[in-house]
Amino acid sequence: MSLTIKNLRKSFGEKRIFSDFSYSFSDKGIYLLTGESGIGKTTLLRMIAGLDKDFDGEILEGGIGRVSFAFQEHRLIPQLSAIENVVFAISDRKDEAVVSKATELLKTLALEDEDFLLTPDSLSGGMKQRISLARAFIKDAPILLLDEPTKELDPANAEIVRGLIRKAAESRLVILASHNPEDLLSLGDNVINI
Repeated sequence: MSLTIKNLRKSFGEKRIFSDFSYSFSDKGIYLLTGESGIGKTTLLRMIAGLDKDFDGEILEGGIGRVSFAFQEHRLIPQLSAIENVVFAISDRKDEAVVSKATELLKTLALEDEDFLLTPDSLSGGMKQRISLARAFIKDAPILLLDEPTKELDPANAEIVRGLIRKAAESRLVILASHNPEDLLSLGDNVINI
């Protein structure tokens, strides 16, 4: 069964964010949430992920066990190295297969071997974003949520990320949020204007 949103209603105090919003997503493919800043894109991703349950209506087939999420804020664990942050997404042990997969993913995202051992306080914003994205991509969840996935990336790294998004969408549902979607519109026709 695919992700389905039925009659979603959400407010912050007096401000209504969603009013009877309904949508059905395919099991795979790319969907782009657009709209100005503060309109509710991140809120919708958080509700799909099961992190915000303060709403009326239904979200079917979402939730923590079915979702992998790269937030706008990098949310890296400060005392872990770059590679440990990625591995930690699916294992709290140094499983050789997971480390190998994480290494390959970080190299695909144009990080160098010497970057793998750096802690977040030694990384640039773009590096942190790529590590955060690697952590989301490595988890084999049927739904991948990416909030502003290219916001801190130069054009070359943004293109690498778009390639990873296209590949991920071949086997799972990818929902992107962006208030500046120009560099993501090439990814597909499924645009939801919030």
